[in-house]
Amino acid sequence: MRLDVYLIETGFFSSRGRAKKAISEGHVKVDGNVITKSSREVSEFNEIEVDEGLDKPRGYFKLRNIQEKFDLIKEGDSVLDLGSSAGGFLMFACELGANAVGIEYSRHFRSELGRLAYENPNITIILDDVFTMPTSKIPGSPFDVLLTDMTLEPEASIEALGKVLPLLKEGGMIFQVIKLGRGRNKNRLVENIKSLGIEVLEVLDSAQREFYVVAKKT
Repeated sequence: MRLDVYLIETGFFSSRGRAKKAISEGHVKVDGNVITKSSREVSEFNEIEVDEGLDKPRGYFKLRNIQEKFDLIKEGDSVLDLGSSAGGFLMFACELGANAVGIEYSRHFRSELGRLAYENPNITIILDDVFTMPTSKIPGSPFDVLLTDMTLEPEASIEALGKVLPLLKEGGMIFQVIKLGRGRNKNRLVENIKSLGIEVLEVLDSAQREFYVVAKKT
């Protein structure tokens, strides 16, 4: 059996993409040797070692880093996540003891998000378009924390934030990821966020073509 398939069959990874990435980056050993080819044939007689913490979406680590700096989420908080994708934010919020609602438009993530909700009763998934769905359809409000990481133009991401902002408690915390294309004015985008009635606490640059906004509803 191929190594990447074996890692899924034995529960090391939930998706072939993550298994292949871990192998190519040198995080998997077979019989004590680092293997970087997913096509390597293995069986139950081989000793397989995998570095810890790899079967998690990038968003998990993104939010974990922000949590370590700003302590956004408390145990028992109600959290709304826009643009859940593979569920990284939801996964981390769940580990902190929060009750989380994730909204995702793309059906590509249906199986991963469905599995996440099935395994974690404090996670609710809504597969819908945040721009067209009525906010009354979103359970769990008022929310303590609003998370948003949407693969959209910056203005659209801010528009989505504005739509759900009434569901956030006064003093509620916000973590927004803004995708920054060429020619975009970061300062102007931050001012657009402030115009929603939000106090921006911190703006953080990222190695990716995006920046982070930590804010509070006033």
